[in-house]
Amino acid sequence: MAALTQIPQFFVTEFANNWDFLVQQKEARLKDIVLVDRVKGKEKSYNQLGIIEMARVTARAAETRHTDTPTGKRWLRPLPYDLATLFDEWDEEFLGEIVLPTSETVMGHGMAYNRACDDVIIAAATGTAYTGESGTSTTALPSTQQVAVDFVETGTAANSGLTIGKLRQAKYILDSNEVDPDEDRFLACSAKQIQNLLRTTEVTSDDYNTVRALSDGKIDAFMGFKFIRSERLALASNIRTCFAWVKSGIRFSDAGRTTRMDIRADRSHSLQVRTTAALGATRTEEKKVVAIFADQTV
Repeated sequence: MAALTQIPQFFVTEFANNWDFLVQQKEARLKDIVLVDRVKGKEKSYNQLGIIEMARVTARAAETRHTDTPTGKRWLRPLPYDLATLFDEWDEEFLGEIVLPTSETVMGHGMAYNRACDDVIIAAATGTAYTGESGTSTTALPSTQQVAVDFVETGTAANSGLTIGKLRQAKYILDSNEVDPDEDRFLACSAKQIQNLLRTTEVTSDDYNTVRALSDGKIDAFMGFKFIRSERLALASNIRTCFAWVKSGIRFSDAGRTTRMDIRADRSHSLQVRTTAALGATRTEEKKVVAIFADQTV
């Protein structure tokens, strides 16, 4: 006897009653490896002392020479950020068995806040810093603190990704600046630059094994740098701006994240989830940060 042919039209479709996040960066990767401060006001200035040198005494009972100490100011100005999500007053009713994703939305806002922290730090690392008595002077990261996209140690310059030579040059720049060797050094790059290192023909077998372990997540350091992977680094015309730094080279202001859930009477009693934060960052000193440009197409 044949099965009833009309039965399949009554088959039930089951729907999950919860929500899953799509892939995304969930944590702040840079916040814990920079100086963290909280600015209580619209701005904060940091006082800096420059370098002074001793001079040889060449005469007996000579008049004492006085040397003026160079000083400077570095300014940090946090800016407000927010993220708001609105649920219609009927959403929960019409979703039926599916839960209104309020808790997941709060979690999603937290992830967005973490990424915003990274974005602010990344922008400050190689961007414009504000200096001077009133904080209106601008200071760019000089070319002496940059490793060009076509940098080669020997031979004809040609665009490249992240190479062993570029890492050596970044290390040399920090060393020659007398950056405290006791400070941990970090290097932010994307997955593409890790792949560059794995493919380079310069690496020795020991280097290759180290980079392979770096790629596999078994270690996180190479050539004196602790690697931090970020896909949020600036990318323009296929050139990725990676950067190396020490913790004291970047200062970050965070007033904390606040999330509120309110019923909005002005929006037909919709439920609003809103997260706010005040974030800002600045380089503390150009000599503590090195930009490394990598061609993303190679």
